[in-house]
Amino acid sequence: METLEQLQRKIETAHDLLSVVKTMKSLAAVNIRQYEGAAASLDRYYVVVDTGLQALFREQAEIPQRHVKKHAVYLVLGSDQGMCGQFNEVVVKYAYDHAEKLKAEGNTCVFWAAGERVHSALEQGFGAAEFFSLPNSISGISNKMQRIMETFATWQKQREVGTLYIVYNRQEKKTIGYHPFMQRIFPFDDHWLEEKRKKEWPSRCIPMLGLPPAMLFEHLLHQYMFASFFRAFAQSMASENAARLTAMQAAEKNIMEMREKLQGTYREARQNVITSELLDIVSGFEAVIEG
Repeated sequence: METLEQLQRKIETAHDLLSVVKTMKSLAAVNIRQYEGAAASLDRYYVVVDTGLQALFREQAEIPQRHVKKHAVYLVLGSDQGMCGQFNEVVVKYAYDHAEKLKAEGNTCVFWAAGERVHSALEQGFGAAEFFSLPNSISGISNKMQRIMETFATWQKQREVGTLYIVYNRQEKKTIGYHPFMQRIFPFDDHWLEEKRKKEWPSRCIPMLGLPPAMLFEHLLHQYMFASFFRAFAQSMASENAARLTAMQAAEKNIMEMREKLQGTYREARQNVITSELLDIVSGFEAVIEG
């Protein structure tokens, strides 16, 4: 049976763990709010860029500089830290499942990892051809995106890669859960182009193009990729913190239950010690009287 000192140390350890978990909960909640705000602001910017592309393809019949190549890259966004459940495993499986369909059609697929944990998960499967560390804050996302875009441009030239997908977790609406999501960043396909042509223009003012279509397309494509990457990173990092918040809530509940159980065992053991000491005193007193 454990001594009172051992039980007391366990109770103190549980109390320290509970403090750490509560701190991590607070940090996760703050981070969620920041990244959600960043994602929401990029949603509005994305609409502006998308409207610009719609205006372009009202006049432009074809997508400029289309490259049809059967080499695809999957950029998989995960986490650098643990304690977020199956966050990385879920997004990796989603990417693998989609890649299997492309491979069945004769495409070659490679994977890029953004985040230490998802990199490890990819290394256990098909491997990761490129690795990108995650930004530490919202302000650091832009630099990471620039490096990714430069890397993709290099792969396009040297390895004849034509398609780029980004795979990440994003939050469920009105909950703290998340689900995997994939967006095809480049190139635009015929279905996407047809949607832009059929979409109704939001006002009576018909847009006029002030630049040559090819030049305007290059500018809009750059902004489209920027908005898509930034929004994906922000949503992924918000989902990561939501997953961590859920894990910390479960950990907090388990620690509190364990602490209550330890405190009950401690009180019971302490009462047994007191009772034993009282019995010893009574027995000693009776022995003295009888003597």
